Amino acid sequence: MADFAHYVRREVIEVNYEDASAPWFSRNQPDTQGFESPSYHVTRSTSGPAKRVVTGDVLWLFSQLFTPWGKFPPSLDAKIFVNAVKIDSASSAQRVKSHKIIYEAGVGSKWFPLSDATTVIRQLHTVDQSRTIRALLSYPEQHIGQALQSMREVANPELLVEWEHRLEASPPDFISYRLIDGTRLAYEKALKLVKEGRPVFWDRWSLPRRLAERREFLDDETLDAHLHKVIGQCRMVWGIRSARYGEPGSYSARELNEAQRLRKLKFYPS
Repeated sequence: MADFAHYVRREVIEVNYEDASAPWFSRNQPDTQGFESPSYHVTRSTSGPAKRVVTGDVLWLFSQLFTPWGKFPPSLDAKIFVNAVKIDSASSAQRVKSHKIIYEAGVGSKWFPLSDATTVIRQLHTVDQSRTIRALLSYPEQHIGQALQSMREVANPELLVEWEHRLEASPPDFISYRLIDGTRLAYEKALKLVKEGRPVFWDRWSLPRRLAERREFLDDETLDAHLHKVIGQCRMVWGIRSARYGEPGSYSARELNEAQRLRKLKFYPS
């Protein structure tokens, strides 16, 4: 079994949620991507490490969340146990053939909370096809997206397993807010927590993009059950104060009530 690492860009944009004609988020995850855990990963590279991945291997996905107000440190996004590998080919109207590899996720695949993985990233090494081992980053401040623009095989995956265990042992802080008027304050609090070394559940990172970054509808019961489960497992719920936070019928009101019931609620700003 081998371990591989790849980068996926994440981005938050400002949307006018009161305008039904406002465009949806521009970087969508496909609709079939997993809600509780990832369903697959896709790459358009069909050579090098991407081609060496086989059933039983592990993919570690990294990302860095960008927002209109600043960016988060790089974070470990997901772990995928590869259950199957498929090559998908398609021809465009111009008869240009394109290829992509789809890695189906197996049992045990998981999403990770938002966190600062800078330290572990700087310690990672990769191995090329000639089995030469090199540092993942060419220099300490190299952007993770540049280092992992193409998939790379990881030489010391035990560091990632240690990081995974550290995240699992530290319940995340939950950010509860209104998209319509509290997103910037939510970003500020989430960033402060991450810089303090806290893992964070923030929907702009922790929910599938079809929900967090688009106007897709989902039945309330399904999303409520998931959010209540996370709130029950989290260390603290931060209610982000805004004019419309906690309005009757909103998700923020249900999150607020659940956090109060469990006595886990703190407000920001206090």
